[in-house]
Amino acid sequence: MRDFFTKNTLNILAKGSLLGVIAFVANILFAIPVYGSETLSWGLGIALFTLISFGLSPAIIVFAFCVTSMFLLAQDWFLIATTVLEFVFIAICIKKRLFIIMASLCFWIFVGSPLLLVSVHFYSEVMISQGYEYIYAASAGLNGLFNASLAAMLYLLTPTRWLNEKASRVNQKLSSNIFALSALTLILPVVTVSLLMASSASERNQKQVVKILRAQANSLSLATDNFINQHFTVIQQLANTLSLSDDKIFEQKLLVKSQEQFSDFFNITVIRADGYTEFFAPTRYNEELSKLPPSLRYVNDRRYFAHAKQNMTPYVSQAMMSRGVISAPMIAMSSPIIENGEFAGALLGAMNLSNVRTLHQNMVDSLQTESVIITDESNYIVYASAPLKLKPLEKFELTSGKSVFVPEFPMLAIKNKSYPYHVVKNSHNWNVYIIKQPEELVRLYSQHIIVLWLVVVGIILIFLLIAHKLSKRITSPLVALLENSSESYISNFEVEQDATSSREINEVAAKLRKSHHLLRDFEDQLQQQVNEKTTQLEQMNLQLAAQAREDGLTSLLNRSGFDEIANNAIKTSQRLHQPISLALIDIDDFKLINDSYGHPVGDECLKAFAELMQSNCKRETDIIGRYGGEEFVILMAGKDVRAHHQLMHNIRVQTQDLLVHPVEMQSPISFTISIGLCSLLGSSQLGLHEVINIADEELYKCKRNGKNQLSIVTIDPE
Repeated sequence: MRDFFTKNTLNILAKGSLLGVIAFVANILFAIPVYGSETLSWGLGIALFTLISFGLSPAIIVFAFCVTSMFLLAQDWFLIATTVLEFVFIAICIKKRLFIIMASLCFWIFVGSPLLLVSVHFYSEVMISQGYEYIYAASAGLNGLFNASLAAMLYLLTPTRWLNEKASRVNQKLSSNIFALSALTLILPVVTVSLLMASSASERNQKQVVKILRAQANSLSLATDNFINQHFTVIQQLANTLSLSDDKIFEQKLLVKSQEQFSDFFNITVIRADGYTEFFAPTRYNEELSKLPPSLRYVNDRRYFAHAKQNMTPYVSQAMMSRGVISAPMIAMSSPIIENGEFAGALLGAMNLSNVRTLHQNMVDSLQTESVIITDESNYIVYASAPLKLKPLEKFELTSGKSVFVPEFPMLAIKNKSYPYHVVKNSHNWNVYIIKQPEELVRLYSQHIIVLWLVVVGIILIFLLIAHKLSKRITSPLVALLENSSESYISNFEVEQDATSSREINEVAAKLRKSHHLLRDFEDQLQQQVNEKTTQLEQMNLQLAAQAREDGLTSLLNRSGFDEIANNAIKTSQRLHQPISLALIDIDDFKLINDSYGHPVGDECLKAFAELMQSNCKRETDIIGRYGGEEFVILMAGKDVRAHHQLMHNIRVQTQDLLVHPVEMQSPISFTISIGLCSLLGSSQLGLHEVINIADEELYKCKRNGKNQLSIVTIDPE
């Protein structure tokens, strides 16, 4: 007896240790990556396989190896505690002869996932801050179902002679075996394939996020370049003008007007050759300047003056603090004033860093983020979004953070919180950081994994119910045979069994084959329907996008559609130095038409006028829009502005000769228009809304002067 116990104990230790090492290695080296930090660890599956195949004692040894590997992998204590509870729960359920997959499903629905959610909520501020708790619970649940399915599959594939004698003698009902086999053939593939599909979709989304971050960073970098270069050009041009002028009064008026026009400069300062600050624009600072001690009026020690004097070239400084009359964060732009080949002084433009906030606010919609950091070449903060709580001119140290969910994604640590980010340098070596909230990374996967968890659980429950009903129906003849013990019945059954057994099996096989074909056909039909619906949705989205930019009555561009296209057209024309003209057109006394003949007649007039404009504006560069009510707008680019003027004259003349014939009226209706036209020559840098305002002023001149007129203004900056 003692020898038996000794041999049995050694056998348990040997099996437990061997399978324990396999489970340990599986967790440490062969975890299946899913996405980010999420993996399928299958060491627990080995422990559960040992439990149902060889008994509790060796399973405890294997499970100890499994838990040890989890500690070495530094996994969270609440996940380890939940795994221990899962093992105990399944061991109790198996003792009650409950199918292992059913036991695992019940545990994760009613115990495991809720417990993990509560634990993460109270004990993991990092996961909560990154919106990771639901993914964590759902992934753990899917991993648990995977391990239970793996254990059941290994059990079925293991030869009976290798199993524990007690486990091999367990006689389950035929219906239970059919139920178990049916469930196993579905659950393991569904969980595995679904996780891989979710992983693939999430990786595509992650690449998309990287592209978006890069595009947004490049966009903001270009905007900062344009912002700096525009103002830098102003300073250089003003310095050149001062170099050629001898009229101090003219120079001072020019500087004051330039500062008013470019208000991002909080001052423009003339500095003498000896470094003495001579004149400020705006002029209100000159009185305060005169009260300063001489030491503060000399800027010989400032880099922007020294560079202009020594190198005789323009200069843009790093972020710095101004001194003297104004004390604020600024960027200094200087350009030398050269007279007769000699250095005669410098012109300084002090650009207020707080105005970079306006640049960012104007781009918030296109950047889709409120978190931006801009630093100069020395990593001093030029601008930082308010939510980040960083101060201008503060030294910014680039510290790498880490996402608990996607460790390989570049993260930026700011005040003990990690953010996904992308950084680019602009032409002035400024660093432009675009920063996203960490929850956006988690959202890439959560939108798939949480839905996946719900769908998989739903599919499993439905399929288990179907499998249960099916197993009962398949075994009901045998149950009837067992319940009827008469000899004649049994003998007849045996004869019938001999005669009909093959045909029934063939029928079942045929039905299974038919079901398989039906399922495959259904999948093909479903895929076809999905493709068709996807195509329909894409077409509907295109139609909706077009409708959103189109005026329903006249089929012209509406206001938002015109603004979008016209903005790009103006920028392109300015870049190519092409002339452009914008006409703002208003139908005279249109309210009187509506009041006298009714709105349907007014609509007929609007459509007739829209067709007249389209018949005249046939070039691809002519952009026509309905700007609201009876007001229309036309943008013309290229050619000579005189051609634009003639086109508008033709439209006005043709309109006064136009006769509209409403169906309800016997006599035709005529009307006139007033046109305000603003033409810009190639070097003008005015924006769309500025041009519209000028055209609007010209339109009102027409209205005041009797209507049915064309008023033109041409702007030539040179």
